[in-house]
Order: sequence, then C-alpha cells, then structure tokens
Amino acid sequence: MSLQLGIPLFVVAALLQASLLPHLRVFGGQPDLIVILVIVWSALDAEREGLVWAFVGGLFVDLFSGVPPGISSLALLPVAFIVTLTEANLYRNNLLLTLPLAAAGALMYHVLYLILLRFLADYPVAWASSLTYVTLPSVLFDVILMIPALRLLLNWYDRLHPRQIRL
Repeated sequence: MSLQLGIPLFVVAALLQASLLPHLRVFGGQPDLIVILVIVWSALDAEREGLVWAFVGGLFVDLFSGVPPGISSLALLPVAFIVTLTEANLYRNNLLLTLPLAAAGALMYHVLYLILLRFLADYPVAWASSLTYVTLPSVLFDVILMIPALRLLLNWYDRLHPRQIRL
C-alpha cells in the first residue's frame, strides 16, 4: 500500500476507532478497524507490507487511545506475521477461508493486547470479563466487517499491484 493511501486510511480508521466506535458498542464490543485493515492487507499481500502497516497502525491506535505507545503495535505484529505466512492467493476468491483467519487473527490480537497491558504497562486486567464481554463481541464485529474490507482492499490492492503476465 502506498504511503499516500495508507497513512490517511490508517489515520482515519484510528480516529474513528477512538472517537466514534466507542459510542457504538454492542454487548461491550466494538469493531477494531486497524486490526481489520492489517489482517486483510496481510492476507492479500505476499510481500509482507502488512508488517509495516501493523506497526504504523498500532502506533496510531495508541496515539489516539491513551495507552502506552507500542502496545498495539506489539500485539498486531505477530498477527500480521502469521497471516503473511499463509498463501495470499487463497483469500482473493474464497471468503470461507478468510473469515476463520480473521477470527483467529482478531482473537490473537485481543489476547496479546491484554497480556501486554497487564505485564508491560502494569494495567489491572479482569481476564474473565475482558475476554467474555469485550474480546468475543469485538471479534464478532471484526469478522462481520472483514467481508466489506476484503472487497474494498482487494480492489485497491489490484490497482496498486497489477499482475504481470509473462510470455
């Protein structure tokens, strides 16, 4: 993803995630736009750009949310790395494979985020209620929003990375 597209996209997503989406909570969960963007881009791109956007997106999330800088990036980087290890072409046309990947990635992000908050930032974490009332509804939101995000970013990815035909 080019910087001209990626930076504004991630800034707007982080601002929406920090300002508007907390008011749209359902069952304690809210969508994580940065997590969705990172997972989708990492699934589409075989060149590991998702790792860069995981770091940048995580910093934007931390900047607007008030947690110590780097917590979200540290939670997103392993998710993006694992997703980039999968075969990118599998997710282009097969939504049924993308949704379990999205659910696993979002769940992994939330668990890592809570672990990092607890042990690096020394925040008290109520594990049972955090996982039940925040993480699971948020993962459900993320999986639902993964469908339109995949379609949108797939179009952008194809425009930014045209396929080359070899003769």
